[in-house]
Amino acid sequence: DYHYANKNMTWTEDQQHCRDEDTDLATVSTMADMEELREIRSGKTEMWIGLFKQTGTNATSHWSLPGLQFNESQAKWKRGEPNGVTSETCGAIIDITEKKWLDMPCMDPAYFLCYNENRIWEEALYYCRHHHHDLNASSPFVWTGLRYTCTLGFRIWVSDEVVRYKNWASPEQVNECDMSGAMATGGEHKWFKKHDEEKFNFISSNTFMAAAK
Repeated sequence: DYHYANKNMTWTEDQQHCRDEDTDLATVSTMADMEELREIRSGKTEMWIGLFKQTGTNATSHWSLPGLQFNESQAKWKRGEPNGVTSETCGAIIDITEKKWLDMPCMDPAYFLCYNENRIWEEALYYCRHHHHDLNASSPFVWTGLRYTCTLGFRIWVSDEVVRYKNWASPEQVNECDMSGAMATGGEHKWFKKHDEEKFNFISSNTFMAAAK
């Protein structure tokens, strides 16, 4: 889901605001993304998205969202953008109607968009660890930090703690490679094995075992 913030802040301030809310600046690359944004905000007011170029690099664009690679073939630049101005290293949407991006100086104030999405298990783990946390659980089917390791042949928390407490939905939740633990929020919050490539919500936490009670 996209969340429009009616605040004027710099790109870095906006990124921190989104991350404080367990989201990140919006990734906007497909037509479906743009159509969803059109319902949120129309007009020509610039809005920050999670696009930036790191200074001192080969000027390759990156998404703010950890683990997500920028695909140049999906770029939606406005004609003449990026315009090569070295001080313009952060991305914004100039016009929702035209569905185009432009680059701007990161210190310019602008409105911004946060994005909260479902992710596969590996993406969720990467995101949480990038923010110095590990996976935690709590939401309509969410990834937990529980994984089966094929090399060792048993389940373990990603915090390296031994699995003592268990709450499996059924005894048939057998160990399989590429399967990780997810928790249902309804009823008794039972655990289910789910394939790593399935997409669910997730929550990060400093203390996984305490938060998972």
